Amino acid sequence: MRYKCKCSYDGTLFHGFQIQKKMRTVQSEIESTLLLVLKQKIRIYPAGRTDTGVHAIGQVFHFDSSIEIEASKMKKAINSRLPKDIFISDVEITDNEFHARFSAKSKEYHYICDFGEYNPLYCNYRFYCRYRNIDFNIFEKAIHLYVGSHDFRYFSRSKKISDTVREIYSISCCKDGALVTVKIIGNGFLHNMIRIMIASAFEVARGKIRLCEIEKALAGVAPLQAPKKLPASGLYLINIDY
Repeated sequence: MRYKCKCSYDGTLFHGFQIQKKMRTVQSEIESTLLLVLKQKIRIYPAGRTDTGVHAIGQVFHFDSSIEIEASKMKKAINSRLPKDIFISDVEITDNEFHARFSAKSKEYHYICDFGEYNPLYCNYRFYCRYRNIDFNIFEKAIHLYVGSHDFRYFSRSKKISDTVREIYSISCCKDGALVTVKIIGNGFLHNMIRIMIASAFEVARGKIRLCEIEKALAGVAPLQAPKKLPASGLYLINIDY
């Protein structure tokens, strides 16, 4: 029996999604809970792995079990035992052809920046930007360079992945008072890719680098010089489309 689950979590106190030895992760908490519920050792398969401090509203994972439980009862049983910073919002029984990662058509992430006064109650859930010399017209020009299929090798800290081509379907910048939210949808993302992309666009908007430097990096002509990376606190996995 294959179960498809949608979950949300506050990434603040997690060392990312994937299991790491002696570290608290989202996967380890969910698998420990499934062991309590099903009395079986269960491995879950997520749509993607989020980094330390990254949050999720629409993460998806699946798992297999020989035990058949009604979806609504499975949801209730898991949530009753999970820690309070994880919540299963939906469970459905699916066919064995479904795979949370390989069946996904697109992933949507949001990155929240706050240009207002610092509030310690929100510091784990957004990036408090101290830059005050940002040209947002140029910033929007910079982020739109990412739309399309590109080799994003220079926008990732990972050196282990050989296939670094990804396609960005859409990207937009929404302002609401002091908050600026960058919304991005693509077929997949490399390690730290979104945080480096947006940080690089801010560097262009501050006049620290030129638009052509992002263009050259996307074309594989030249890497970015000492690329910056925004904090994980502002990043949210919003939705996985199947």
